[in-house]
Amino acid sequence: MKKLTLLVGIILILGVTASAQQANVGVTGKGFKLGFDIASINTDYDELDDFLDSRVGFIGGVYLTYNFTPQFAVQPEILYVSKGAEKDLFIVTPYWSISYLEVPVLLKFDIMPAGPAHPNLFVGPAMSVLLSSEVGYSDESFDVADGLKSLDMGLVFGGGIDYKHLTFDVRYTLGLTNTVDADKVNELTGEEAGDYFYLEGDPSVKNSNISFMIGARL
Repeated sequence: MKKLTLLVGIILILGVTASAQQANVGVTGKGFKLGFDIASINTDYDELDDFLDSRVGFIGGVYLTYNFTPQFAVQPEILYVSKGAEKDLFIVTPYWSISYLEVPVLLKFDIMPAGPAHPNLFVGPAMSVLLSSEVGYSDESFDVADGLKSLDMGLVFGGGIDYKHLTFDVRYTLGLTNTVDADKVNELTGEEAGDYFYLEGDPSVKNSNISFMIGARL
């Protein structure tokens, strides 16, 4: 009788454990998040670097989390991201504003899947579609989107914490693509080979940004 009771107890424990694990598999979260990012542009043009300080912009969008084990998940997101750079010259602040629709696909690792709070780490690629780009100062602005490539690729890595219906994360997005299209810029400026502002090859002008976001799981 004791053996039978012990066997039934073991089966019940295994069943409860399996059910708990199964509850953490599948779509485990979806919602929205928003925050701000500190964007910068990295280039190999020394003269240009002097005028490209970091710029604070908006970031926000929606996400979905799919767990294929209690600890590992894939999290696709659709975000609006404002990137670019600016320079505070006291009298005026010239800026370069670049807006993207960004789609990261993150591999997410839950450090404490059994706890009430879930600290996590994540990494993954991000594809960004150009929405707009302008340079300006004071009340003047100029559309320069035609001089940029329509797609930008990046690598995202960071960490965060999920607690009940709240989520928070900090991430760094490293730009991998040279965003300026030399042929388009030369066509817009009318510069020809040998001219001072003529661009050759694939100029190294890449985005990067640190983002802070808070959101809600629905």
